[in-house]
Amino acid sequence: MTRLTDTAKIKKNRKKACPSSRPRPAGKSCDEYPFASTWQGARTGDGKYSWRMINETQNTEGGRALNGFYTYSRILEKDKFLVWIR
Repeated sequence: MTRLTDTAKIKKNRKKACPSSRPRPAGKSCDEYPFASTWQGARTGDGKYSWRMINETQNTEGGRALNGFYTYSRILEKDKFLVWIR
């Protein structure tokens, strides 16, 4: 993945993958992959993305963890990083 820091582009990525028109059941929020904060996101990428409604608290905690990773690892604009799923 490649880090994106432009907040306007991040919002556009998130809006494309998770528009406000998608119904959100109580306690759920829309989560997208690739992350909105990457150049591979829904709008800035190649159009291949997925979304799913997940537990709102877990989604918020996941976003905080991702931002913590960016900060701790000093992942800056256009820096590449890997995602391992286990």
